[in-house]
Amino acid sequence: MYGLMLGNLNNQDFEDNRITSLACYVKKVEELYSILENENRENKENMDNDGNDSEKIHLENDGKRELYFRGQDSIDYRNTCPSLFRNEKYYANESNMINDFIAKYPDLFKDCQNNVDRLALMQHHQLPTRLLDLTTNALIALYFAVEKDNCKDGVVYVFNNFCNEKFVDKALKKSFSFELDKSLVIPHSNSKVLRIKSSKRDSFSDQVEIETSLARMKKTDSDGLITEVLRFYKELNECDKEIWGKAYLSYLKALSKEIDYSSLSSNTGKLLHKYDNFNNAVPTIRLYHAIERDSGNFDHIINPVEMYLPKIVTPRIIDQRIKNQQGLFMLVPFIFDNKGVGTESLLTKTQRLINTLLYTRRDVHTGKDKAIAFRIPCCKKKKLRKELSNIGISKSFIYPDATSYAQDIANSYLN
Repeated sequence: MYGLMLGNLNNQDFEDNRITSLACYVKKVEELYSILENENRENKENMDNDGNDSEKIHLENDGKRELYFRGQDSIDYRNTCPSLFRNEKYYANESNMINDFIAKYPDLFKDCQNNVDRLALMQHHQLPTRLLDLTTNALIALYFAVEKDNCKDGVVYVFNNFCNEKFVDKALKKSFSFELDKSLVIPHSNSKVLRIKSSKRDSFSDQVEIETSLARMKKTDSDGLITEVLRFYKELNECDKEIWGKAYLSYLKALSKEIDYSSLSSNTGKLLHKYDNFNNAVPTIRLYHAIERDSGNFDHIINPVEMYLPKIVTPRIIDQRIKNQQGLFMLVPFIFDNKGVGTESLLTKTQRLINTLLYTRRDVHTGKDKAIAFRIPCCKKKKLRKELSNIGISKSFIYPDATSYAQDIANSYLN
């Protein structure tokens, strides 16, 4: 066990597991899943035993914790940010790049049903996007970590589908000059027992469509929407935190601007008036138009508190590569930040949000939460590539095209 500290990952402490063979890696991943199984079982038992205790906080009963893996061929990258966030000019011109690509190759997107499909295809063709590639298969992640002989140690990071509350609290304090409670932005179910909901969404999720449509809007329009979201956050008071979930459900049920607020409690009515101000702002209306342009009919309802944190998105299987790689994405949100402007890089702000979905476990010696990482020494990469190839995880499997098959054939005779 080695200590690992990665600077741009917000100086996050990692439990660093050194991997020297495929058998070593498989054993450690199996240990991880054994711990996960116990966590899920204990959570279910706690839910059954403490269902009437309003002070308890649990993972939602029907949402088991899942693990996702990301392999990188150099530990020196010191971040896990999508390509869009690694260059300020890319980030500033996100919508231009998306719309230019669609205009150039319209037939490529004829089978796409929503903006997640479109972004996934662009990611496939190496356009910088806000999607971060992950996989449910730990062996696939290991391949990416050892793919290149670049004299650098490789690394596999482990994520999950539930936000770490401590990391969310840390991100909020770094992001805002005003106080915003983590219980607002972490998805919870509306019940007496506070259940943290999974951050996993499918590609047809309304919330995912909202955020991917925002990515296609002009920079001035998306900046305007961010300003409106920040204004809404800032106006939320302590009482609003307690009632937002139920108030928003009331709004959803009404699906009309003709809501009779007089029938609601005074505090709920005031909160929904704040929401009306957000919902009727010009940037919000422009976003609704953008969503309807891309996806057809859409109820004019946005939950702004869900826009702060990243989401795990399961894509449609639109090509063989996604299928073979057992791929899915982390949808990295827009940066809502009114603090530290000019003092922190885009990478640092983005990584702080990504870190909220790192899988952690408690260090028995220090009592601190440590994220999980697997380090592969550069001198072991060739050995691990051969071991992976022996079980069918080769370049032609990861990238199923004729060129990859040709390279695999040539390499087989070299070896």
